[in-house]
Amino acid sequence: MAMHKRLVALLVVGASLIFASSASAAFPNYTGCPRENPEVTTCIDVQSVTGSLEIKGFTVPLGESLEIRGGINGAASPWRFIPAVGTNGFFSRAIRIPGGILGIEFPIPGNAVLAIAELAGPASSIQMSLEENLVVSLPVKVHLENPILGSNCYIGTNSNPSRINLTTGTTSPPPPNTPISGRIGTVRPGEEELQLLGYTSVDNAFAVPGATGCGLLGIANPLVNLRLQLPSAAGNNAMIVTNNIALRGV
Repeated sequence: MAMHKRLVALLVVGASLIFASSASAAFPNYTGCPRENPEVTTCIDVQSVTGSLEIKGFTVPLGESLEIRGGINGAASPWRFIPAVGTNGFFSRAIRIPGGILGIEFPIPGNAVLAIAELAGPASSIQMSLEENLVVSLPVKVHLENPILGSNCYIGTNSNPSRINLTTGTTSPPPPNTPISGRIGTVRPGEEELQLLGYTSVDNAFAVPGATGCGLLGIANPLVNLRLQLPSAAGNNAMIVTNNIALRGV
């Protein structure tokens, strides 16, 4: 029973770590799990099933775009995430921004915008804490891809990211937001693997910075800020992500 509780606790951590750079198509996927690392006690794969990012009422669907994959040192305190070999452990598919630059759902050349969530720093920037609920804090920036915006258009930077604190418990945001709660999913035990399906982590107390690097010399920054209502102070934004999680001992 103690071991089972320990595995479930480890899965809680994995459920909250959700940012990346090329998501997996199959579940579970333990590719690159650093089994040779003596610190690794378990391989973990966390894949989003559905979710959304809301900025002042503007909603970007996350869908199956996010994944974390690697290993965990379950004996460490706090627990330490060790990324998949050759990666930072975070993977994401591009997400289409509804309405593009102009806010029009019509195939106008140059209007489409893709967004890719990235960790704003190394994997070691993730902080894990255990209070009444497990919380994972991590800095995030979003890369916007569009011919007009150029190749260096970001919402947030490494020095000024959105700081997300995902929890399965209940949030305590500033107004006008009100508290929301995550939930624990369904446990599917196996002989060598434990899965948690439909596991939801939430945060609605973070701020979203303004755009930088959009267009030549940043000339398109005001356009992006106007379109997405940036910068957006804490209490106006929310992230909700439901994941499928798998964990296997090494």
